[in-house]
Amino acid sequence: MSRSFSLRTRVAGSAAAGAIVVVTLISLISLRAIERNNLQQIDQQLGIASRIILIEPVVAVNFLGLIGLGADLSVTVRDGGSVTAASPPQLPELPLGSRTEELGGVPYRVLTTSSSQPSGRVVSIGIPAADAAELTAQQQRWVLGGALLAIAAAAALGWLLAGAAVRPITRLTRQVSARSAFPDPDAAHPVAAAGVHEAEKLAEAVNTMLERVDRAQAETAAALETARDFAAVAAHELRTPLTAMRTDLEVLRTLDLDEAQRAEILADLQRGQTRVETTLAALERLATGDLVQDRDHVATDVAELCDQAAHDAMRHFPGLTVRIETDAELVTTGLPAGLRLAVDNALANSVRHGGATEALVAAHRRADGHIVLTVDDNGSGLPEAERGQVFARFFRGSAAGKGGSGLGLALVAQQARLHRGRAYFDDGTLGGVRLVLDLPPREPH
Repeated sequence: MSRSFSLRTRVAGSAAAGAIVVVTLISLISLRAIERNNLQQIDQQLGIASRIILIEPVVAVNFLGLIGLGADLSVTVRDGGSVTAASPPQLPELPLGSRTEELGGVPYRVLTTSSSQPSGRVVSIGIPAADAAELTAQQQRWVLGGALLAIAAAAALGWLLAGAAVRPITRLTRQVSARSAFPDPDAAHPVAAAGVHEAEKLAEAVNTMLERVDRAQAETAAALETARDFAAVAAHELRTPLTAMRTDLEVLRTLDLDEAQRAEILADLQRGQTRVETTLAALERLATGDLVQDRDHVATDVAELCDQAAHDAMRHFPGLTVRIETDAELVTTGLPAGLRLAVDNALANSVRHGGATEALVAAHRRADGHIVLTVDDNGSGLPEAERGQVFARFFRGSAAGKGGSGLGLALVAQQARLHRGRAYFDDGTLGGVRLVLDLPPREPH
């Protein structure tokens, strides 16, 4: 695993690294400048001495000794290539200019000049370079020491200043930690940071993320609560017919019944089995609807869908007459099977629970783009107090009797929600009740 460091340590390390680069470059330039400057000073001294020696070598050497410039000087004078004067050690014949030469194991700084007179006198003058080298080394050590101090100071200042720089991040971290431990996320204040642009942006991103997490947690909690309630009610609804079926089976097994009694119990068993099947099928359709995603919505012709549902209803319920009133062009983005299921359930409820013999299926587009789909019937109607409750799962109205699963209108309400609309009951035009599906306009995917 890679070792992690605090942001403050990283800032201090970055400051030290930057100081190393800058100080190293400055030190290299300074070291080179010190060496060159010391050599230039020696060359200047040698230049002064050489100009005096070119005039009269013997007198010049004595004079330089008197003024302090002749100490440790080595002078070699050549006229026409022959040595006419020399002081130990004798300097070799060298090209004009200054250079460092080693004589007898001792480094000398040597300057060779020539006279402009026709005599062609050449003077080589040297001085031991050890003192100059020692001075240069000493100055360079001072420079290197200063460089190390500068690097250490940069790291220390980086550490101190980084504390203030990362303080908003530290505060933000503490706020997030405190908020995560807060017992009620809805009552917790959003995190905040000020003074540093990056910290403010990070606080915004953290708040957005926390809002999404809180929303997801709330949705998950609501879904779990709904699932628990749904499972409890479903178990209750299925337990009643299953208990009745078990009782009938016990009667058939233990009692000696005549043919009429046996037929009655078998018919009751069949009714219970049909009720269980109906409930399970409705539960399956509800679960399938809950799993639908936006990408499953496609272009749907509502007028054609209503026409098909009406013809199928009249085929299943021969005593029912269904009229159709729809606009010619009613295409929307939706779930064809879901909308068809809603219309089928509405017509089936009209016949089974309202005793309807006539129904009107209408669909029109309003000026605001909403498609309003209605199912009117001439049945017994629905009490106004129950018009909102019948859309709940397993709720049976007062006129529903014992048949059905109590999930038909819950499926209708689910499809309305899936289409981002709503379902409700209104007064009918045929004497019964009117089921209304209000579907808002939706862009195709």
